Amino acid sequence: MKRFFALILAVLMIAALFCACGEKTKTDSGSGDNSTVSEAAEEVKTTVDAKYDKGFAEQYAKSVTTDDSGNKVYEFDGEAYKNYTHDYNNTISAEITNDVAENHDVSFGQYCYINEERQAVIIGVNPGKYDAASAEKEASSIAQSAFPYFQGLAEPVDTIKVLYTNANDQNEVYGEFEFAVE
Repeated sequence: MKRFFALILAVLMIAALFCACGEKTKTDSGSGDNSTVSEAAEEVKTTVDAKYDKGFAEQYAKSVTTDDSGNKVYEFDGEAYKNYTHDYNNTISAEITNDVAENHDVSFGQYCYINEERQAVIIGVNPGKYDAASAEKEASSIAQSAFPYFQGLAEPVDTIKVLYTNANDQNEVYGEFEFAVE
């Protein structure tokens, strides 16, 4: 039964990702962060802390080097970067979906996915099924699973949220947990 629930969550997650896809324009702010985007050549460069690097980007990057601190530096062309983030998002989201499905019964929720714009992992819970105590216990683990994705972005983030929302209305937030990158 849990496998059936996990399969349904995975299908819904992928459908939600397709609905949320859209083209974004990025500019380099020159802020001195660890990433750059060159629009003219559509090249993307990102530096990933060794702690969060799982090597997923290697198959998409046109070059991979290691800096003096042991961090991986990936350089992508624009299309390869889009493919990398899309595929990595789906992979991590599926892992999170499976973890959530193992901890809850079939009626708990409908989807789990990473929302880059909201800098959050969204867990769509069926009305009346949210349990604050269990959400608080599992939210940290969910955030730890999502950190490698958020740290592998061209513009990595320092904090992410785990949001338990009404599966039918993501504006209705049942629980919100924020975690900082260590």
